[in-house]
Amino acid sequence: MSQSQRSSLTATGPITTSIKPENGHKATHTTPATGQVTGHDNLELGIGSAPSPSPHRGAGEKQHHSHDLVEHQNSLNLGLSKEVEGVLKDNWAFVKSRDEHGNYLIKSLPGDPGNPRSWKNWKRYSLVGLASLLNNLLGFAVGPMFLAPLSEYWGRRPVYLVSWTIFTIFQIPLALAQNLATVLVCRFIQGVAGSTPLANTGGVVHDLFGVDEGALAVGIYALSSADGPPLGNALSGFLAQEQGWRWLFWAYLIIFGFFLFIIFFFLPETRDTIILSRKSAKIRQETKDMPFFAEHELVKKDPSHLYKVTIVRPFKFLFTEPITYLCAGINGFAFGMIFLSNEAFPLVFGGGNGGHGWTHSGVVNLTFLAYVVGAFLGFALTPLQDAKYQAACRRRGFSDPEARWWSALWATPFMPIGLMIAAWTSYAHVPWIAPIIGLTLFGFGFYIILAAILNYVVDGYGHYSASALGGVVFVRNIVGAIFPLFARQMFVGMGNQWALFLLSMLSIGLVPIPFYLYYRGKTVREKSPYCATHFGKE
Repeated sequence: MSQSQRSSLTATGPITTSIKPENGHKATHTTPATGQVTGHDNLELGIGSAPSPSPHRGAGEKQHHSHDLVEHQNSLNLGLSKEVEGVLKDNWAFVKSRDEHGNYLIKSLPGDPGNPRSWKNWKRYSLVGLASLLNNLLGFAVGPMFLAPLSEYWGRRPVYLVSWTIFTIFQIPLALAQNLATVLVCRFIQGVAGSTPLANTGGVVHDLFGVDEGALAVGIYALSSADGPPLGNALSGFLAQEQGWRWLFWAYLIIFGFFLFIIFFFLPETRDTIILSRKSAKIRQETKDMPFFAEHELVKKDPSHLYKVTIVRPFKFLFTEPITYLCAGINGFAFGMIFLSNEAFPLVFGGGNGGHGWTHSGVVNLTFLAYVVGAFLGFALTPLQDAKYQAACRRRGFSDPEARWWSALWATPFMPIGLMIAAWTSYAHVPWIAPIIGLTLFGFGFYIILAAILNYVVDGYGHYSASALGGVVFVRNIVGAIFPLFARQMFVGMGNQWALFLLSMLSIGLVPIPFYLYYRGKTVREKSPYCATHFGKE
């Protein structure tokens, strides 16, 4: 870029720089027109401050907001030529600010057809469905704590492609395994690599949908989390008994390979920072290398940012953000009830513990569909829950995350009620449908509270919801690793009835939590540093 070009771009007058460090406190410094900035913290840098979009806004307001952003760019007196302004407009971009090095930091205009939130509904919901199906198919491990922030740094697509390829390849040695050590090592690697969708699906939902339009998408995500494991049990029982356990791994290899093909050809990049980085590169090319950058590009130029900020973010959220660790605890407790009650199915309906004595594992495993039916019943109420949320937002004039808990207020009690019914109808002389009804009610209540948790976290952490969900999923995974170790001993030692009754009593502990967050959640959010300072600012 020539000296004459650079001089024509110099802003006149003092430059006011707003610096927003990670702790959320904002400091303002005014420096001469040289653009020198003091006290720079590398999170976000803005000249003046671009108008913030309201999280609860209609299409007409978005169009007006787009005009405001262009006016903001003009107010910076950047001295851009009409030709350069035309390039920005053609690429649906505007200059948000200019940093201390003279770089122009760009953002996308509302309505940008390249923004995933502007894509057709069929495409957005198809991608959520695909991400949820991947979530449906997988086991879990500590992987989300690392893979979720990597997807925020490098993009969703490369993380999905690499991790799913590793996950699929290691299905082969599992099918050929001759000893337990091979199985354990391969399953660990698969657990880490294959855990990508557990947290990233929430990130994809946020990429594609705004805060106030994502209820159905999060509902699909919650449905995949709730019905994936029981559906897998129901479908695998027949194959395992008829063909042997090795055929399970070969069948899964075919399924996973098919989805690898789908990911490669049909899953585009949805992370807005990555898409904006590509756009800025295109603008630089069209303006003969003028310094237009996306903020994420500049962040990635500092190699230490990856391990000092990005990788530690899920751990920081989990241990310093009350919303994250509270939701992680609720989620872990609810899944703990699921993991323990799972042991009831083969003992209540199979033989050996006073059950119904069914001998075919495939038929026994079909009873897991009780949870699937319960989850679908909960999912069917998504429009009702969203109507209550939208009404609360209209009353307040802004997004109200606490309204996401409305359904959980009355649906969570179905968890202890359902387990109570299952407990005292699990005798062999009682018709098998009776405990199935109880377990279906339990599955219904479980889905509702799970959907509330996911909606609440995605709303609160928005741009970094995958990292927040990584912490939530981490606690669930720890519970999932520990509880099955003693579940069978508990049922055998206490008997089916008393073991289920104990779980019913423990589940009562979940009932007051939605009431607390519905009425006092705003206070908890205000005590969560990131959530308090960034909610509603996207």
